[in-house]
Amino acid sequence: MFKFKNIISICALLLISVSAVSQTVNEQYEGGFDLQTALANVDAYRSEAESVKISATVSAYNKEKLKSEKQYDVYSSINKQSLVVFKTASEQGQKVLMKENDYWMFMPKSRRPIRITPLQKLLGEASLGDIATLSWSQDYDIESYETNEAVIVFNLTAYSEKASYQKIQLTVDKADLFPLQAELYLRSGKHAKTATFERGERNNKVKVISMSLIDQMQPGKKTVIAYDEIKPIDVPQKLFNPQILIRSDLNSLLTE
Repeated sequence: MFKFKNIISICALLLISVSAVSQTVNEQYEGGFDLQTALANVDAYRSEAESVKISATVSAYNKEKLKSEKQYDVYSSINKQSLVVFKTASEQGQKVLMKENDYWMFMPKSRRPIRITPLQKLLGEASLGDIATLSWSQDYDIESYETNEAVIVFNLTAYSEKASYQKIQLTVDKADLFPLQAELYLRSGKHAKTATFERGERNNKVKVISMSLIDQMQPGKKTVIAYDEIKPIDVPQKLFNPQILIRSDLNSLLTE
């Protein structure tokens, strides 16, 4: 019987300790624009403005020793829809469709998609909610923020109870708003993971090129999501229709 806990996920966030007085969110950020605009600028380092295909490698470590590595393609549209295609030989034919906060798993020999949650594991500590449609500026409310000379820390609360993480403490570089670290909390209040982000360049722009997820409940467990390639493509809308997806070949949907 297939066990969902063996599936996987990808993405993440940040944190850094600062000594500062918490500010209310109706104040303007010192850089001259409001806090919500600042958070949208943070998002831009992880996402693209258009529909894209993302090729990613997910590597799971235990006490810094590589235990497993798998590949995924993610087709993402601008309206919070994503399709994760499993590329590793042992998982060929598996797909996960994400639309807003709804998730479906497609198995190669099944004619019916299975509803799952964004916390279903892909590999290691990466979950489906870590990889695709999460937007800090669109999906979270800024409860407060703290700042010092080096960083800004946003305290975020999810708008939806279906969100992967109910609260996030997000730390960004004050100079350019690049995300540094995110502490991720479940609805239960448990501190689930810490995410850190690697700075790099893609298409002549500064971007997040990989993310590391450290398990806060299982010491020594870490998962690294490397974004091998991200390229703009015209993702057909029918790719996100469960009824079409389950009875059609993926390649034919992409080329029709």
